[in-house]
Amino acid sequence: MTASVGSIHPLDPLGSSELAAAVAQAKVAWKLDHRHLFAMVQLDEPTKTELTNLQPNSPVVRRARMMVWDKSRGVVCEGVLVLGGATGALVEIAGAKAPVLSSESEQAIAAVRTDTRIIEALLQRGINDVHTVHMETWPIGAQMPKYLDIGRRVIWTPMWHCPTPQANFYAHPIGGLHAIVDLDTGEVVDVENDQQIPIPQTPGPYRASQTGANIGLKELAITQPDGASFTVNGWRIDWERWNMRIGFCQREGLVIHEVQFDDNGVERRIARRLSIAELVIPYGDPSQGAYRKNAFDTGEFGLGNYTNSLTLGCDCLGEIVYLDAAVTQPDGSIREIPNAICMHEEDVGILWKHVDIDGQVEVRRGRRFVVSSIVTVNNYEYGYFWYFYQDGSIEFEAKLTGIVLTVSDFPGADHPSATEIEPGLWAPFHQHILCARLDMDIDGTSNSVVEVDAFAHPVGSKNPYGGAYETSETVFATESVAQRVIDPFKNRFWKIINLGRTNHMGKPVGYKLVPGHTTFPMALPDSVIGRKAGFMYKHLWVTPHVEEERYPAGDYPFQHEGGAGLPEWTSNDRNVENTDVVLWYVFGTNHIPRIEDWPVMPVERAGFQLKPSGFFSRSPGIDVAAAKPACH
Repeated sequence: MTASVGSIHPLDPLGSSELAAAVAQAKVAWKLDHRHLFAMVQLDEPTKTELTNLQPNSPVVRRARMMVWDKSRGVVCEGVLVLGGATGALVEIAGAKAPVLSSESEQAIAAVRTDTRIIEALLQRGINDVHTVHMETWPIGAQMPKYLDIGRRVIWTPMWHCPTPQANFYAHPIGGLHAIVDLDTGEVVDVENDQQIPIPQTPGPYRASQTGANIGLKELAITQPDGASFTVNGWRIDWERWNMRIGFCQREGLVIHEVQFDDNGVERRIARRLSIAELVIPYGDPSQGAYRKNAFDTGEFGLGNYTNSLTLGCDCLGEIVYLDAAVTQPDGSIREIPNAICMHEEDVGILWKHVDIDGQVEVRRGRRFVVSSIVTVNNYEYGYFWYFYQDGSIEFEAKLTGIVLTVSDFPGADHPSATEIEPGLWAPFHQHILCARLDMDIDGTSNSVVEVDAFAHPVGSKNPYGGAYETSETVFATESVAQRVIDPFKNRFWKIINLGRTNHMGKPVGYKLVPGHTTFPMALPDSVIGRKAGFMYKHLWVTPHVEEERYPAGDYPFQHEGGAGLPEWTSNDRNVENTDVVLWYVFGTNHIPRIEDWPVMPVERAGFQLKPSGFFSRSPGIDVAAAKPACH
């Protein structure tokens, strides 16, 4: 399918009609039937060369990249087709397994509900209605039982009791009872029923109708009488001096493309593509109900599938503009997600201020443009928020909320890897580890990455009073030396520079990556999750730009033996100096649950900043006009 550049852009996500057309075309061209499930269907993004060569009003070729799961043969296939045009070959991917698909999860749970072993085990626990039991389908993220390690594609089902329709079932985990299901055959291949732990009985109400919450404040109205300051043209956004394109895909969810800043009439490129390419949650509790919970929410589920429809005044506040999205279901039907992405402005306090000795006060209010989406994957919500500031800075913030995962144990038990939040109700220790894929193009594609450390000389000629310090800069030449960790003792940060472009001081233009809240992985490197998520052992990786290198744990983490993605690619030790580079920044939180995280966890934040560092000739904030005299 082709369209002119004026009506549709090559980076626009595939809409519902395009997805439907792609599915129909694939079924005919590749002879797909009921044995084939559509695991992922998303835009096959144009290459940088294609985007660079794009001319106004030239035809736009729309391509769909498809991941198809052949259940009958247990084979993953991939193919790319041009909508309304040529259809490429459907290629088998050796050794790959498809992610967990929604229809398979439903079928697996239905099979477990009718299994006589499960029904009997529930009766032993005083539960006579299997439909009052909530079940979830989780990949087996730890050692696979030997009798199952024969290539089966399996999940396991932790369970919770839901005594009333609106009860918080996470308050009532059913300990020691799990089913293992073959996703392809629908067979319940095993039932684990080897612990008799009392089901915790203390409820965990959180709905307003249950809690009677009545702590309120006076109304805070966010109004913009003249409307929002940004304009929306399809998926292109212009705000203040920024412009960018918003994207969305079934795997990563929210994506930001083509980030530029108008520097005195010159459109300057900062980034080509920004996304959170993986989110993995390693659990640190060795108990039976937790040790296998090491899910890749991006690679094993697809965050786009779980994107919320956002609500005005609750998820977003102010003058809001929404973008809708669509995803393909396993059977090829299309599901639309209204209000999948929210865009609005926020006041962020003062941008800058100074009071001179003559009493003259200069102060500027700061505002930021916000692009956000929120996903719900089982118990947790993840909000992805991209912020663009008037001083040329970019920030990403992940907002983590939802309900902590729970297991049962005896009240007061010796359970050192979990927090007892109610009698017999335990929340296991775990980590949320995210990996941002930052395809930076600082004034072009020839970039280098520099590590900047602060240090002090011993007292002597270079530090006569003991208070002096300097910085050292190290340019990364190859991938092996560009695998780095944070160092707060050296106040470490990294710069992305363009050696071919200098500022008015003769220095290379650049942006710096400033770490925010992050963590170190606790799982041992030779553990199953350690091998599969090898990327998490470094906070920064730098690779040359390769279109096919998209996900830090590889394309297919489900039941993968490990070593794929960044560890594999960087083993070639390719050049990353003065070339087109991609930065992979790893960050997250170490969650030792608090009692105050129950029954719903207050938002916890993690993220990073990208700040201009010699990119401009002065602060862009100095050009921001003073606000109307309504501050006091």
